[in-house]
Amino acid sequence: MAKRILVVDDDPTALRLIGYSLQQEGYDVLTAANGLDGLTQARQLHPDLVILDIMMPDLDGFEVCRRLRADPATRRLPVLMLTAKGQVADKVAGFRAGADDYLVKPADPGELVARVAALLTRASYAEAKEARIFTFVGAKGGVGTTTAAVNASVLLAKGGHNVVLAEVRNTFGTACLQLNIRPRVSLGRLFRERDSRTGREITGALMQHPSGLKILAGPQQPEEYLELTPAMVSSTLDALRHSAEMVVLDMMSASFSPAWREAVERSDFVALVTEQDPTSLAAAKMLLMLLKGYGVPPSSIGGLIVHRARSSTEMSALQISNFLELGLLGVIPSAPEECASAARLGSPVVLAQPTAAISQAFAQVAERLSADPVILQQF
Repeated sequence: MAKRILVVDDDPTALRLIGYSLQQEGYDVLTAANGLDGLTQARQLHPDLVILDIMMPDLDGFEVCRRLRADPATRRLPVLMLTAKGQVADKVAGFRAGADDYLVKPADPGELVARVAALLTRASYAEAKEARIFTFVGAKGGVGTTTAAVNASVLLAKGGHNVVLAEVRNTFGTACLQLNIRPRVSLGRLFRERDSRTGREITGALMQHPSGLKILAGPQQPEEYLELTPAMVSSTLDALRHSAEMVVLDMMSASFSPAWREAVERSDFVALVTEQDPTSLAAAKMLLMLLKGYGVPPSSIGGLIVHRARSSTEMSALQISNFLELGLLGVIPSAPEECASAARLGSPVVLAQPTAAISQAFAQVAERLSADPVILQQF
């Protein structure tokens, strides 16, 4: 598919000449005649790169660039400023506003095309190298951590993201049961004889679900149970982070081992899964203190409240958020009938019951995770 270039310039002649040069190289060119229209198209049409003039009547290029960088949806979008303003101070202002490159008009078409190609190459390399790691960890056992990780991962994959779900645990992993997959090689079998594996060996153990989600299964048999080491976790994350856009770790409840710490410290975001009962919330608060002690910033932690059973004494989302002093990634409603039906079908509930309230709640979680940075519900 041809790369899409958005050219924002209020000069019709410039739009025509730049567009012609890029189209000759096989690019799909979008145009906007002012800054506001450029911002709208960047957010709605998802171009691969923006070429931006500075001198425009409504919003100048500096302000457009600042707004692109402030919006999680366009924060990583490559921006090339192409303008007649060629003073050193202008270039400095452009880079400070967030531009990736700066070219002065009139620009040689060959140089323009070369700079566009270089920016796109760097952007694709950075995207491949910067897969984000989301860790789902339970405040205590049995709060629905695996179910949450599986359903969110499936929705992210169906949304077009390259996602790997990895069960990083010492004992039996249940994600494959929920996905009706029989793994060839589990994490336990992979690391049974040594605590380091090559990236090829690790990615070769991945299984693919029809949704597009790839799975690295946890141990499946008692003889595959193992004591995870930091080296095992590190080599796994290195391999997966170079082979996916998003890596979701199912960690179940906290073990506080060196391997567990290795995983959470390398995560870009930690989803702290808890129920609404006092015991779970107290455990969640203690785990939150531990995560902060490990240096995980509060902005990179979000509570995920799972209502596994209906109760007349349930705390509200506001009360839970205030108790934990934490923003919420989402609130998953109780749905025992829907979950039981999905289990009988061997399918995640978001696929078996896509219109159910629980599936809509998981869809909101996936949408918030896909933003960069992750969006949390604040109270």
